[in-house]
Amino acid sequence: MIYVLFHYINHALGNISLQAMDAMLEWQVWIWQSFPGTLLLVGSLLTHVILVVWKLVRRKTFRLPIWERLQIALGLAIPYFLATHIIAMRSPVEDIGIHINYSLALGLIWPYSGLAQSFLLLVTWLHGCIGMHFWLKLRPWYVKNLTWFAFIAALLPTLAMTGWINAARMNIIELQLLLNSDPEKVQEFKDTISFLITTILPKVDMGRNIIMGIGLAIIVIMTVYQISLRMKKRIKVDYGEGKVITSYPGNTILEISRQAGIPHMSVCGGRARCSTCRTLIIDGNENVQPKTDAESHLLDRLNAEDSIRLACQATVSGDIKLRPLVQVQGQTIAPQLNDPLGWGVEREIAILFLDIRKFSRISEKSLPYDIVFILNSFFGEVTAAIEQNEGYVDKFMGDGAMALFGLESDEKNASKNAIKAAIDCEEAARNVSRILTQHLEEPIKIGIGIHVGDAIIGRIGKTSDQDTPSRLTAIGDSVNISARLEQATKEFETALVISTKTAKTAGLDNIDELGIKTEITVRNISRPVEVLAVKDLKKMRNSVNMHMITS
Repeated sequence: MIYVLFHYINHALGNISLQAMDAMLEWQVWIWQSFPGTLLLVGSLLTHVILVVWKLVRRKTFRLPIWERLQIALGLAIPYFLATHIIAMRSPVEDIGIHINYSLALGLIWPYSGLAQSFLLLVTWLHGCIGMHFWLKLRPWYVKNLTWFAFIAALLPTLAMTGWINAARMNIIELQLLLNSDPEKVQEFKDTISFLITTILPKVDMGRNIIMGIGLAIIVIMTVYQISLRMKKRIKVDYGEGKVITSYPGNTILEISRQAGIPHMSVCGGRARCSTCRTLIIDGNENVQPKTDAESHLLDRLNAEDSIRLACQATVSGDIKLRPLVQVQGQTIAPQLNDPLGWGVEREIAILFLDIRKFSRISEKSLPYDIVFILNSFFGEVTAAIEQNEGYVDKFMGDGAMALFGLESDEKNASKNAIKAAIDCEEAARNVSRILTQHLEEPIKIGIGIHVGDAIIGRIGKTSDQDTPSRLTAIGDSVNISARLEQATKEFETALVISTKTAKTAGLDNIDELGIKTEITVRNISRPVEVLAVKDLKKMRNSVNMHMITS
């Protein structure tokens, strides 16, 4: 993809001039036609092809998500066109010693092979982008910038296509203009093109025949392999609720599910990069082969029991009974691309917990309508304060709320915004208290806890491919710590308690001047958490604003 990326940029320079294309081509030749460059490029190409052929030959089923089918189909189309292109561009250099610049290359391609060249550009790029997307889609930094990556992925082939086509047209125009002033040079150019075509065509035909022969051999090997599988003794796989199917030993659980048309979640496409295909082995665990390194690494992170396996990695050799742990809603096996957070990502975010103090006193002396009116008035102001500071209201819990910061920003900005939102929420409580004087015997008091740390973000309940998906929520120790900090506001008799990690991440230098530093214990967290019980919210606001100005 690195080579293709620079190749496309080189093509895009055709929108400027042929000279610009040739200038960058000199650098490309120096890199890729050097011994290290050739070794790296050819080595990566052969490695990719060999691994793909090996996986393709051993594939048990072609019941796959659409994106996997498309990737395979595009990948199979590439060698046929790529071999022709490589032979045409590299053969003159290796065999005859003729350096192929863009003028000669475009003379060979345009216009007769223009369609094939355009097809190769699009197929190669789309195939690579699919692979890159499903490799990186679970990385937080990629999800944050997905719109920009999609924009670049659409822009580059567009510029490359228009670039080389414009350059080809300019090349013809320049030759026509040169015909009047230097006809001998034009004739020399035409003779070179004719000589190259005569020399290259037999090799191109031979290359195509070799590729087709290899393709035929792969089909024969795949057919023999499938026949050998069907000659093995069949095994039983029990999915529960009376759903029992038969399959062949040597298949993974995910392959068995796909062969039988049983929906089985697999966001990463069976590459052990996510845990959505995890499956509980109820009976017959001894008939499942040991975990691969990739499977062990991922399941160890989840502290999963030995009976939980990744369906994409667990190869079955005998009868088993199982239950997929992530249920598929409807028939969708992959999430929509416009909801990258839906299936769960790990990210460092700031979490804010808020609670109204002594709300039971208010509810005891108020009618049900008044209680709902007070809560809606208060939470309307709180929601505005949170959203104005780039926060996301996760949920309301009676007289409390939970909000997330950093879904679309880094942890530093998330920490700053959460602290600012907390101060705005406290001000909102005072404003609502003034407005609702007739409904309240005493002003609304709140307690807020904030902590920044790693959390798993996803939609719990309904899946992200439904018409009315659940709201995003966060899971993990960081959530528990934030909730504990909110409870600690009662102990310290203050409106805001934040972890010192949050203050430091936000870049606040004068922590000692803002409140009381101490430690608290959190249930199921082995080490105490350093916290800051903020006593002067006005001073905290000034500190946050001053830091944002200086940074």
